Amino acid sequence: MNTVDIFGWVAGALVLATFCLRTMIPLRGVAIASNIAFVTYGVMASALPIVVLHLALLPLNVLRLREMHSLIRKVERASRGTLATEILVPYMQLQQLPAGTTLFTKGDHAEGVFLILDGSVRIVGKNALLKSGQLLGEMGIFSPGQRRTDTAVCESEVRLASITDDKIWTLFHENPEFGAHLLRFIMLRCHPGQEGADRVSR
Repeated sequence: MNTVDIFGWVAGALVLATFCLRTMIPLRGVAIASNIAFVTYGVMASALPIVVLHLALLPLNVLRLREMHSLIRKVERASRGTLATEILVPYMQLQQLPAGTTLFTKGDHAEGVFLILDGSVRIVGKNALLKSGQLLGEMGIFSPGQRRTDTAVCESEVRLASITDDKIWTLFHENPEFGAHLLRFIMLRCHPGQEGADRVSR
């Protein structure tokens, strides 16, 4: 077996390995190695189509590997930081409610999440007051049966931004950074002593 054949067999084995790997980062790493092996084999064997194909695939695999590493760093930052409400804002609709309005009642189907822009909302069961800049309603989205876990009443005139549950789920699946933020935020709601008394389940 000559050197050219060795490079051909190695390149083929690396391609086979990519089909056996289950996680994306090792897969992209092996794919890059197979691209390099195939380019080398193609040059030595004067197989121009193979060289062109793998020269085209090489930067694509490098780009995807960098994207995966970038995504991991973003998720790690998200898991340590606070909820990025700015991710929600482009998908939200504004509404204004008078004092005394019941925003939702315990047991209702959770149809969305709210961001308080002005005013205050009382969470009745916890006797907690939420103010401008705080989210409410996110617990219901993930509760069994997607039901509200408490009752929320406008303590004053309130201006809200709201987002539907469908859009929340779309963001959750399409944006891992947002998903990590939201899950961490909900966990803090379940353990209010860790981040202050204003974090309450609802």
